[in-house]
Amino acid sequence: MTEPDETGGTTPHRRRSFLARRTGTDDFGIVLSLLVTAYVAYALSSALWVELIVLVLYLFTLGLAVRTSRPMPHQKRFVRIVLVVSAVVAAVALLALPQAAADGVLDAVVCVILMTALVVILDRILRRTAVTVQSLAGALSAYLIIGMFFASLFGVMDAVTDGPFFASGEEANARSFQYFSYTTLTTLGYGDYTAAMFPGRSIATFEALVGQVFLAVLVARLVAAFHGRSEAVLPEGTDE
Repeated sequence: MTEPDETGGTTPHRRRSFLARRTGTDDFGIVLSLLVTAYVAYALSSALWVELIVLVLYLFTLGLAVRTSRPMPHQKRFVRIVLVVSAVVAAVALLALPQAAADGVLDAVVCVILMTALVVILDRILRRTAVTVQSLAGALSAYLIIGMFFASLFGVMDAVTDGPFFASGEEANARSFQYFSYTTLTTLGYGDYTAAMFPGRSIATFEALVGQVFLAVLVARLVAAFHGRSEAVLPEGTDE
């Protein structure tokens, strides 16, 4: 089967994949929905099966982010390598390591996946000249990813250091790390969870700085540009 190309000739019709048929360019709304689902899953439980489900969601999120961001060929190859290696390392850790060590490896795998997804999404947002609703969804997705990345990083630190991670002696698991990460990222600072050691405190402080800079620079710029674009398309003489 053929279809006309831009020169008037015909090119072979290629069957689109399942993901391509259901996502469009810069369709970051689905990415955001997957991340919110992962957040809710961790908020409800920190059981091992929940961690595995969230890991699968992260892998799918990365694949979808690549699909919707239209990266360069070398970026696609790198992401494929990250996906395959992450899946293999996670499987080996679950089968061959004690649960405590496996949790630390899974957190490290999640850090790599989330950082890759963050770079892919931000690269696409910054390359766009027009600000759309999908751009805002991509920025919100990136903000959620930052919180999830630091939550997993805290899990890695807990696995490789001796002693309790939290000064209050609270249980350190995926759910408490996520809570601590987002209260730090948003600078709420309730005080019920604080890092016991200076490495954890330093990373928490850095996360707070990253969160504030991200909101003040990127998100505020996108919202302002989107608002200005909306005003520009209003007919002359139209009141808001």
